[in-house]
Amino acid sequence: MPAKTFPNRILVNLDKSAPAQKALEMAMQIASATGSELHVVHVVHMTRYTYPQFMSDNQIDKYVEAAEGHLKELLSEGADIPASNRHVRAGTTDNEVMRLAQELKAGLIVVGNRSADAISRIVLGNAADSIVRHAHCPVLVVRDESYD
Repeated sequence: MPAKTFPNRILVNLDKSAPAQKALEMAMQIASATGSELHVVHVVHMTRYTYPQFMSDNQIDKYVEAAEGHLKELLSEGADIPASNRHVRAGTTDNEVMRLAQELKAGLIVVGNRSADAISRIVLGNAADSIVRHAHCPVLVVRDESYD
């Protein structure tokens, strides 16, 4: 695909998993090759089971502040991503990634996909699957090597 027609914004979801790190590397390569603007998001996982409605704003702010520190750690040494392109969200990974992609008008979402057993997928769901099914734009899924 010629660089002229490639989306001008790429959003990559980053967590502590190896597939997410690979997704970051791939997104950086694509952004470099196409001149696209790269954004990174780290989601503080909060569901109805963590009872965020009973947490004070101060407690939620502490979670987000800790996540900002995690995001700095997760970004590799070679990742020259401006602070304005680093995002931390609180919620479920799939919803927050898709919401931010809409806000940024991202043309591509890049996610890592961990292999999970069938019970984990049924009970917890899979953020990558949900993003692929519901995102407004194309999604690139970087697989876990254990699929090979």
